[in-house]
Amino acid sequence: MCRKTFLMSEHFEDFFAEEPEETLYLVQEALDRGDNAVALDLAEAYLEDQPLCVEAMNHCAVAAANLGDHRKALALYRKALQLDPRNGAIHHNYGVLAEQLGRYREAYEHLWRSLELQPDFPEAYINLGNVLDELDRTEEALQMYLRALHRLPESPDILYNIGYALNRLQRHGEAGDYFDRALRLAPDDHACHNGRGYALAGLGRDEEALVCYDEAIARDPEIASYHYNRGLSLVRLQRQDEALQAFSRVLELDGGFFEAYVERAHLLAARGELTKALEDLAAAERIDPDSPDPSFYRAMVLERRGDVSGALAALEESLRLDPESLFILNNKGNLLMDMGRLDEALECFDSILERTDRYPLALYNRACVMALKGKVREAVKMLGQAVEQDAHFLEDALDDPDFDGIRQVPSFARLIRRYEAP
Repeated sequence: MCRKTFLMSEHFEDFFAEEPEETLYLVQEALDRGDNAVALDLAEAYLEDQPLCVEAMNHCAVAAANLGDHRKALALYRKALQLDPRNGAIHHNYGVLAEQLGRYREAYEHLWRSLELQPDFPEAYINLGNVLDELDRTEEALQMYLRALHRLPESPDILYNIGYALNRLQRHGEAGDYFDRALRLAPDDHACHNGRGYALAGLGRDEEALVCYDEAIARDPEIASYHYNRGLSLVRLQRQDEALQAFSRVLELDGGFFEAYVERAHLLAARGELTKALEDLAAAERIDPDSPDPSFYRAMVLERRGDVSGALAALEESLRLDPESLFILNNKGNLLMDMGRLDEALECFDSILERTDRYPLALYNRACVMALKGKVREAVKMLGQAVEQDAHFLEDALDDPDFDGIRQVPSFARLIRRYEAP
């Protein structure tokens, strides 16, 4: 799901000292009906006669931005602010355009200045919230949306953005409440249906989430992310065939949807369609060559194919892209252990435990290596530490063939008895 962006309202009469002249009124009308080329021509002609008119510069910049001439728009906003540095509307519009261009720090500065000058301008709170969210300051973004809602309490779009932020913060129950409020005001809002589905899925209510996603898709079937979210719920419900169809639909709509390729590759691999899975992972890698995920999952597919050396090379590549990942390092250790390269596997698990003492899987795997090497005392010690952190490793050890060589050793048997339920 994504936020609703509040593009600048072009009706800024309240923020300018004088009523617009007839030509500027015609410019505004052209903007309102989406005729940006006409608006730009009219505004530029007006500026030839009135080159210092800030309102005309604003209209001209809006039209230029809408037509994709961002350089011209930014230059006009800068010139307008030189003439009228306390014009909150211009700061707002500049900030919105900077946000659209991904210049979030710059956007933040201008939107914040807009609020300092005009604290009752709700659109500025909304767009500042959007920028804060892009800067991973979602808690602060939520506060901006709540301030906007205080000024426009019946706005379904603001309610949506609040729900979106709460979903980002994993506060799915609260998010669902805001989406419900939004849908009471705008029952056909497909984004709100999708957001409500996402909230329900976050609460583990995937069957209900599917109903919401279906409502969203019925209203706008061309939005790829709705099908993607639906696919994730279907995966969790173990309805793999339907999930595969959902991810395929995502890629029909958006061939650059990285996550959909990765998820579909997962499903294809589970069905034994390993060649197709590798093709999807290659496509994902082309989209984002800096992501460690495609090479990580390629390792899993290659291992299933029996190509352990290829799998190891893929894990090395994944680690090169994300050298801090303990999860990838652990998988590398597991693969090395399966290959009988116990000392190298041990180096992986030791490296993990040097970085954190709360990684029970690494403790368990280290115990497995020690058991395979016949080092009983160390194996029992590591297994005990793993079980202390996660009790399910006791059950794993009961059936794990890595411990077969020491299973009858008294110290191992005592450890099992100590932790077994009475």
